Amino acid sequence: MTGLVRDFLYAQRVQAPVELYSDWLAVGNVNEFVTFVPTSDKKRFRMLLASPAACYRLFREKQKEGQGEATMFKGKGTAPGYSGADTKRVTINKVLANDGLAQQNQYVQRCVDWNRDILKKELGLLEEDIIDLPALFKLDKQGKAVALLPQHGKEGLPPKKNTAGSARVTMIVLGRDLGIPKPFGPVAGGECCLERRIRALLEPLGLCCRFLEDVSSYHGSLGEVRCGTGVQRRPFAFKWWNFTP
Repeated sequence: MTGLVRDFLYAQRVQAPVELYSDWLAVGNVNEFVTFVPTSDKKRFRMLLASPAACYRLFREKQKEGQGEATMFKGKGTAPGYSGADTKRVTINKVLANDGLAQQNQYVQRCVDWNRDILKKELGLLEEDIIDLPALFKLDKQGKAVALLPQHGKEGLPPKKNTAGSARVTMIVLGRDLGIPKPFGPVAGGECCLERRIRALLEPLGLCCRFLEDVSSYHGSLGEVRCGTGVQRRPFAFKWWNFTP
């Protein structure tokens, strides 16, 4: 954020800005790792964070269940830049066996946790107010993090920075309906295990998860569904600009 914009926000004196760190990301938008969804309980919202640790826990769980050969990006052979042969080469076993990828995601998790601590302090959040959504990242040549796409490379993992697979946090929130980028994760038991886990985390809160295919339209250019959509919100009934801090 430029100093001019930062000074402008602080000068409003309506709500003090919460400054987060996103320079570890290739694109650098905070909505790549954090967003908020409404709930009907006393808290009225939950904070969602992208979590490589949660993704590795899920994949190890599936591996122990004998699903280690489940493939990622199944059914996307017709998408530009992908072929059916490519998708067969990326499995849960290969992801978990890649030590370099694991180290990169440990770094990303530390960056997310740094921001987690800031948000907990500034917003008065407890751990129960936070939901960790499974996510995987990969560092580009500049050492910046991008979401991981299961497009095969030298070791069955993606060599490119055009990525997908972890950007579930970059959803669009339409009241109780969530437009979530389709992860095309490992298919275990006839269903994408990432979609199943996300539903298990969010639907008990009264939210409806709708997974949208945006790989060809946005993801190839480091975007997600939020990059091409907007929401018209109902304005406050009171004149918020007259609010006295």
